[in-house]
Amino acid sequence: MIKITAPPHQLLDDDTIRQTLAAGLEGQFAQQKVLVLIPDHTRTIPLPFLFREMVALLHDTRQLDFMVALGTHPALSEAHLCQLVGITLEERQTVYRHVGLLNHAWDSPEVLTPIGVLPQAQIQEIAGERWHPTLGGDVEVNINRAILNYDHVLILGPTFPHEVVGFSGGAK
Repeated sequence: MIKITAPPHQLLDDDTIRQTLAAGLEGQFAQQKVLVLIPDHTRTIPLPFLFREMVALLHDTRQLDFMVALGTHPALSEAHLCQLVGITLEERQTVYRHVGLLNHAWDSPEVLTPIGVLPQAQIQEIAGERWHPTLGGDVEVNINRAILNYDHVLILGPTFPHEVVGFSGGAK
């Protein structure tokens, strides 16, 4: 894992971000099927810049798709998907025609598959004093079965594990 942190009260500049992405991605996924999970419009991230950089660095993949982690938000239209990643509809049909832009179908049970169970005892342990009996028992963990069709899944964005509801970009 490559980790870089901006100095206090400063942002990373574009060149530093490019170099860091290149160090971690360039040539690592040649001829592989790669899915990049990205946040929707409710999370703050320079997604248009990062999308273009990642597509350029992952040019040698066999398949490259970006799936929007919608949470429980509505699916995005093709125009909104393009807007989210900062490309025009014309660029989508030309420069980026080889890149998949997908919505996570969180509301379609047929596309979800279970991968395990998070036991209540573990949830209690993680939550500590914040745990309350109304949170229920064991939690079945389901993912979009499309993920199983890829060699690698990359998470891009301010996505953090959430001990009660899966993944979250912030406090609930």
